[in-house]
Amino acid sequence: MPGNARDRIPATGQAVDPQPARGRRSFPGLRGAVATVAAPVWLMTVAAAAVAAPTADGIATEWASATAAVVRRADAAGLAELAAVVRDWDLPEEEGRQFALAIPSRMEAPEWVDTAEERAAWEAFLAARRARAAGLFALAVEAARAHAVVPGRAARGAADAAAAPLEQRTGAAIRLLHRALRDDPDHARAREAGGWVRHDGEWVWPEVARRLEKGEEFSPEFGWLPRGRQERYRAGERYEQGRWIKADADAAAAPRRGGVEAKGMKFASDHWQITSAAGPEAAAALAARLEDTRTVWLQVFGCFQEEPAAWEQRFEGRGRRPAGPRSPFLATLAADRAHYVRALEPLEPTVARTLGIYWTPTRTAWFFPDEGQEPTTVHHEATHQLFAETRRTSPLAGERSGFWAVEAAACYMESLDRTPFGWTVGGRDAGRAAVARERLVEDGFHVPLEELTALGRRALQADERLPQIYSEIAGLADFFMNGERGRYREAFVEYLARIYTGTVEADSLARLCGRDYADLDDAYRRHMAR
Repeated sequence: MPGNARDRIPATGQAVDPQPARGRRSFPGLRGAVATVAAPVWLMTVAAAAVAAPTADGIATEWASATAAVVRRADAAGLAELAAVVRDWDLPEEEGRQFALAIPSRMEAPEWVDTAEERAAWEAFLAARRARAAGLFALAVEAARAHAVVPGRAARGAADAAAAPLEQRTGAAIRLLHRALRDDPDHARAREAGGWVRHDGEWVWPEVARRLEKGEEFSPEFGWLPRGRQERYRAGERYEQGRWIKADADAAAAPRRGGVEAKGMKFASDHWQITSAAGPEAAAALAARLEDTRTVWLQVFGCFQEEPAAWEQRFEGRGRRPAGPRSPFLATLAADRAHYVRALEPLEPTVARTLGIYWTPTRTAWFFPDEGQEPTTVHHEATHQLFAETRRTSPLAGERSGFWAVEAAACYMESLDRTPFGWTVGGRDAGRAAVARERLVEDGFHVPLEELTALGRRALQADERLPQIYSEIAGLADFFMNGERGRYREAFVEYLARIYTGTVEADSLARLCGRDYADLDDAYRRHMAR
């Protein structure tokens, strides 16, 4: 596809099967609870003596002991509901996929915790959670320190192709950080390392804090608005071009507007400014999906944002703080598919083939209602936007080589799926990876990595095998993110960083993984055939 479009390829030829809102979430917890169980060894301080770093096994042992005591206490007091919460708190095994966790803005207790005995047992549970969170964050700090200096071109040329994968664990540190915050949403150092700020007793994103300081108010239905406007919006009014009008008049005018990107209604979410010709309900649904995508992307690909040394400083609480509020991402929601095509066809002649598009020259993601607003489409295009705009990147990312990975990462995010604890991402049976498995195992279709990695954008998009390739790259994304227990995850994210910063070479991925492409092809086949 010409230009700088990052488009979602709809199902053509053989089947391409993508797998089929944002309010404030609150999870159990309690602010200001007093610990009633003994602190584990790694929390004790000894004057003038070094304290041994925690180990994963030690943390797990302390946790099992502390929570077993809470369950016994709850059972003895007839607190069945509380005992069940404690028993069920641990996450299941990831088993070939990734978890992204929903993190509440502060500790809160369930409404049914109201008797003295319930409060005492709940506080004991929170003490165990805080203790584990402290240990997990200590492990995260250690992981953030375990990164190799990214080699320059000369060093890469001399590198041994049989070397171990890139020695870097920033992604693992971010995973541990979020697990610590699930246990203790008020862990200050973890919050600051992750980029949150404290506002009025809650941890929020800098963009949210800025709006709150300006006196704005949020609702899932209408997004962020100046103080006092939410009630008038609920009453059926809209503020347009300096005056109040009836909502039905605005809705009737929207489809007739030319240039929706300039004149549609505005919907502000935490991190997006959406211009919508499809009304507030469709804009609210789009906003929720965009924000979900960002939440998950930060946990799956978040280490892409900065170099490992900068992450190390963030985890250690030294050096510069994460950047403050950024300008919102831009999205446009057309009134319908015809309007979408009419607005974009002068810029991208093949836009009618797409279900959504991230248009790089204007840094705007475009969608339309119904099939163009399916979760998979939104996750795909928002992923392109997040990679392109969360750090300094080249507008020519993937033009010379490596374009497959740009699309592979977006296809991987299509597999995002809601769970009680947040989301799952990836898995050989999720999203397009399931089709890749079928084509590889049953049809024998496979484009070798040596060929695929050498293709730039134009060559890939002109390939007659493009629908089949899109399935394969989804499978490859799952392999590099989850195969062999995530062995190549850090290397793949570094590969994406090199593509987006314009420093990638045809053999970069093989060198980062420490294996030649033929070996990686074989490992991919084994991963998909399991």
